[in-house]
Amino acid sequence: MELAHKLELLHRTPYFASLPPDQLRELARKVRERNYQADDVIFRRGELCQGLYVVLSGRVRTLTRSAEGRQQILKVFGPGRTFADIPAFDNGLFPAEAVAATNSTIGFISRVALLDLLRRNPDLSLAVIRVFASRLRAYKQLVEDLSLRGVVARVARLLLDRARGADTLTEEPASLSLRVTQDEIAAMVGSVREVVQRALKTLEHDGAIQMARGRVRIADVQELELWSASESTTPTTPKVPPGPPLPRSRGAGTGGPGRAIS
Repeated sequence: MELAHKLELLHRTPYFASLPPDQLRELARKVRERNYQADDVIFRRGELCQGLYVVLSGRVRTLTRSAEGRQQILKVFGPGRTFADIPAFDNGLFPAEAVAATNSTIGFISRVALLDLLRRNPDLSLAVIRVFASRLRAYKQLVEDLSLRGVVARVARLLLDRARGADTLTEEPASLSLRVTQDEIAAMVGSVREVVQRALKTLEHDGAIQMARGRVRIADVQELELWSASESTTPTTPKVPPGPPLPRSRGAGTGGPGRAIS
């Protein structure tokens, strides 16, 4: 990657936005680059971390896997965002796995270079604290949603945050048109594809979104906001706005139940 482009991306990174130009250039020269194809593993949970990673292009997701192979996506990072921050600072092991969501270029900053930069620029510590606080708040929201909200509300919250550019499950610019698979949404909201598909159809039927192949377009942000706060407990079925009464089946008597509609 050209130095000018790398400087621009590092300047967009919350940690390094306030660095003087000469120090930012010095840092850019120390960043090691590596290219990954979509679905390549960048690092695995339990491996030793030796520094900080930053997305230079593409997208990265961090996730955990169950013994059965089910995934829970913890975060999705776009260009200019750092990941593996916790083990980079506490000299520990990676707490999750990182996978390239698309073809990506990833920069690596060694722990030695990172800590040296912080010692020379104590004000950068405030930026680090702000990032950690924002992510702690996001993980709290994730736990709350998984515990207290149904799938329709969780999907609505995910799409609403993307529309507003909120740094919760994703750290990317705001967008009203998302290229995302139902499997990926399911892994973000802690559900399965079939349930997420029904949730998306509920939101589409209500006019909150429009779906095309591999893409979700947000049509009504206010309606998404209502859905995101619509469930305080986990229901067995999504909440669907009431519709017109179904017509009585032909031949149904008045003394007994009508025929079930599946």
